Parts: sequence; structure tokens; C-alpha cells
Amino acid sequence: MDRDSERVPGGWGAAARLACILLLPVACAGPPRKDGGGGASLQRLPEIEDVRRIPQRMAGLAEAAGERLAVDPHCRAAQLEEFRRNFHLPWSSKTHLEDPEKSRGFMRQQARGKWFLVNKRRITPPLMRELLDNCALDQFPTRNDPAIAVAPGHLRALPTSMPFYERADAAPFDMLSYPQVKLNEPLRVLHASRDGVWLFVETVYSNGWLEARDVALVDPDQVSTLVGGAHLAITRDYAPIPNGRGNAVYRAKIGTILPLAGRGDGWWEVSVASAGEGGKAELRKVRVPVDVAARFPLEFTKENIALIGDQMLGQPYGWGEQHDLRDCSALLRDFFLPFGIWLPRTSSDQIGSLPGRLQLAKRGANEKQELIGREGVPFQSLLFKPGHIMLYVGRDEEGRPLVFHDAWSIRVKEDEGEKGTTRMIGFSVITTLEPGKELGLVPGTSLLEKVTEMGTLTHRCGKRPE
Repeated sequence: MDRDSERVPGGWGAAARLACILLLPVACAGPPRKDGGGGASLQRLPEIEDVRRIPQRMAGLAEAAGERLAVDPHCRAAQLEEFRRNFHLPWSSKTHLEDPEKSRGFMRQQARGKWFLVNKRRITPPLMRELLDNCALDQFPTRNDPAIAVAPGHLRALPTSMPFYERADAAPFDMLSYPQVKLNEPLRVLHASRDGVWLFVETVYSNGWLEARDVALVDPDQVSTLVGGAHLAITRDYAPIPNGRGNAVYRAKIGTILPLAGRGDGWWEVSVASAGEGGKAELRKVRVPVDVAARFPLEFTKENIALIGDQMLGQPYGWGEQHDLRDCSALLRDFFLPFGIWLPRTSSDQIGSLPGRLQLAKRGANEKQELIGREGVPFQSLLFKPGHIMLYVGRDEEGRPLVFHDAWSIRVKEDEGEKGTTRMIGFSVITTLEPGKELGLVPGTSLLEKVTEMGTLTHRCGKRPE
């Protein structure tokens, strides 16, 4: 699940806060609405029928996809070229990836918000003024330096690790939480907080404040080393990676990309960046077990699809990748990263990156299912409803489309009306487009009713040259 409908300065806009609603307008990937939808009660009950009935494994679905998994060599080459161009954009771009004036305005807008803290009390005006002053916006931006993440970290809308909630009971939906940055990820530093604890950085998919201890500056020679040559993709989720200085080990998510330096009996040698004197990067060679990574990019085969996807199935949902987890768009982005297939970070940007999308909004339920089954390509087609993104993975024994996604909750009927009760799912799962149908969904809330578009990744490749 996602929380963005438009890529805006600071990473996510006001529309983003209401965007990622899975099946219901309450507590999906944002706080419950203030229009009456926020009064639903939360229940923890036995799993929905889809979870009990559908095998929560990728291997069978990938096997069933058969030859449809094959990607034309020309298309694979184009996908890999697109991936490398985008992944390294913070180092290669000569201009800001976002308008600095919009970023500055967005931070001021956030500082005007009426936020609640973990103690369920509003943030006081003096504390907010202090926080905004620490942004030093009168001089923003003051820098334009290529950099690298020397540890996994989280982008923040403002330079603070304190969670900000829109309501006293809106946890865990911290509205300052932006995407997680992976180890060795390319960055560009634009500004420093007044106290020097935070740096405002750009990634290719977002921008925000990152703790300065997690960032180091790279020079042109280091960029050449990091960009050129062979690379390794982490294929075991949360693999331990040492920093080469003997004082830290980081958990690297699937999709972390590291320069390959060598291979021995049972190990890979990779280059990992760490912060040295003056905040400059030092590249150190470290060894990782051979079974936690593979040469980048992985082939798009049924075996590799199962290897990556099965590790992600059943993981708890994590709003904005809090607690080292994933939401809907992070799930799909990380799934495709080891294959060298580029996806932006937000649901709307992900579907918007695919040409020739099939429009589903005004079609009936039966027609939608028929079109998805006929036109969708398993493990290549994305299904979108505003605020939520899913991967089409095939059909069940009744011919209904199946999707892989990170699901927060559904909304089921109550006897006294259509307001409904929130029924938790809360993890990445394979379902139909009507999960929880057997419980009596509130009309208009199913994914099948709300899905508006389908796009296929290979459609980016265009026609093969003669």
C-alpha cells in the first residue's frame, strides 16, 4: 500500500496522505477520514477466505505462467538501461530533481500543521518554531553535492525523528515518514540543518531529511567505481552486511545493489561505502555469504520469482517502510529491483510509468475480470486503484485474477448500516480482487470495484527494431 498520488516537493503531498486506501476509506495507509469513515472499530479475527484458500507461494503461479514469463532480449536490454540511468540519476543529473522553492514551501506548510505526538498531545508552537528554524530555510538550498547512503535510513519531511500524527489516535501513520534509503544508494545533498544533525537529500524518487551520520560525500573517482563494473543484488531479505570498519553491521533489504569486487569459496566480495574523515566516503571491501546475493541483474525466471517473492509474502505491512518493513509500492519496487527492472517509489508514479495502460474505471466487474485475465501478463502487469498498487500473478481455479500486494484492511458490513467495520489483514499476500467477500464487504469498497488501470512493464520497451 502506498501514500502518494503525486510526486511533490518533500516526497508526498496533502493528497498523498489520503491516497493509499486499500479497500476502505479508513485507516488504510493513512489516518481514518474525518468525514465519518474514521469511526469504524478494529477487529482481529481469523484470516479471510482468500488467505486460507489460495496457496501463499509464488512457485506454482510462476510455473503456471510458463512462457509468458519470457522477456524479449531487446526488451530486457532496454529495461536494464532504463534501470541504470534512473538508479544513478542523483550522481549524473546537473540540475535539482525537484524545484527547491517547492521543497521549501512544502516544509513551511508541514510546519503549519496541527500535529499530535506520541504522547497524544499537540505539538506546541515553540517546539514547532524551533524545528522550523532548524531547517534554515532562509538559505535553502546551500549545497549540491553527490553523496551515498552509508547505512539504511529514512527520509523525513522535517529534521526530526519524532512521529507526527494527524490525530491523537492515528498511530502508526506518521505523516513525516518518507521512504527508506538503502545501503549504498546514490544521493545528492542539498542542505544541512542548522544544528548539523540532518542533511536534506535527493534520491531519484523522493527527497527529505536524512540523518547526517548516514550520509557520506563521494568524489568523481568513487562514482566511477560505484557505477562501472559488475554488481551484486541482495536476494536474502535483511542480509547482514558489515561496514568494513569493524564497528557496524547493517540489515540489507532485497534490492540493495552493491559493486562486486570478487568471489571466493562460499563468499562474495563487495564494495561498501562508509563515512570517513570530513564526512567523505571510503569504499571498503567486505565479504558476504554467497547465498545472500546473486549477480545483478537476476534472470526473470520462475525460480528467481519464487526466490524473491516468497520471502516477501507474509511480511507485516509497514507504512512508509517504518520499522524496516514495506508498504504496497515499496513491496513492488523491491520485488523488481534485483531483476534490474525500474519502478518509481509511489503507486501513482509506478502506474504512470507504464505506457498503453488499459482503462478499467467505467467497466463492470465481470468485464474487468475478463479483460485482466486476457490482457494481463503474470508478474509483469500492475493493477492500480487510487492510492494502491498490485502485481497481477495469474488466475485461480475459477478464473479470477490473483494479485500480490501489501494489504492493510478491508471493510465489512455492520447490521445497523453501511458504515462498516474495519477488518485487519496487515501483511503482504496473494488474494483475488475481492478479498473478504465472504464476510459481506461494504458496497463500493472492493478492489475489483475500485481498480481503474492496468499497465504492463514490457510495454515500455516499444517495438523491436527491424
